[in-house]
Amino acid sequence: MLSSFFSYNQNFVMFGHEHVTVLILTVALAIFLPLYAKRNLSGRAQVRLSRAMAVLICFSVVFYIIVRMAHGYFDPKTDLPFDLCNLVGLVLPFLMWRPSYRAHEILYFWILAGTLQGVLTPHLMDSFPTFTFFKFWITHSGLVIYTIYISVVFRFYPTRKSIMRAFVAIQIYAVVVFLINLGVGSNYAYLLHKPPTASLLDLFGPWPWYILVLEALALVIFGLCYLPFWRAERAGRGHASA
Repeated sequence: MLSSFFSYNQNFVMFGHEHVTVLILTVALAIFLPLYAKRNLSGRAQVRLSRAMAVLICFSVVFYIIVRMAHGYFDPKTDLPFDLCNLVGLVLPFLMWRPSYRAHEILYFWILAGTLQGVLTPHLMDSFPTFTFFKFWITHSGLVIYTIYISVVFRFYPTRKSIMRAFVAIQIYAVVVFLINLGVGSNYAYLLHKPPTASLLDLFGPWPWYILVLEALALVIFGLCYLPFWRAERAGRGHASA
């Protein structure tokens, strides 16, 4: 069993039975945990549950790095936690130990616009029961579930200004990671060049134009993520005026 866990089998199939099972579990937990917490847990217990989720996600990122190092496979060009999802997962307990609206309003857009795409179209090679499989889904599905939990349980709802705060924050992230890429010779977040294999980025032109297209798409997707709250605000104003 341990040999299978620490192996690399390259058997994962997008939208295969394992992927669909994880998607169902992600949706179920994203609905069940917030509802259960609001109906059955005290305020302190709600915070403890949010901390437990954050620590689990962080542990999955750290554990992956430790295993790669132990096996002698660690490569700073690919295994450092500077991709957006891994970085958010790593710092999540420190940002959100005490649930912070300012941190969450940024993470809400980053996770639902970025991490959710990884859940739906995962860049994953290894299937169950490998450690890379568990790490990927604990990190990615965990972040999505966590974000919905914080939004619902603590009523941390983004505003229109949150969109620009999240967009400015991701520019800062991009600049920092770009400099790291130059120093390490890596390509985190695909800021220096597109992936070597075919990807959606091929539709967006050469470097640096595909980055500019992604910037515009990020704003559009941020807007879509805000849409439910915008509609709720309009409905609230309508009831108030009536």
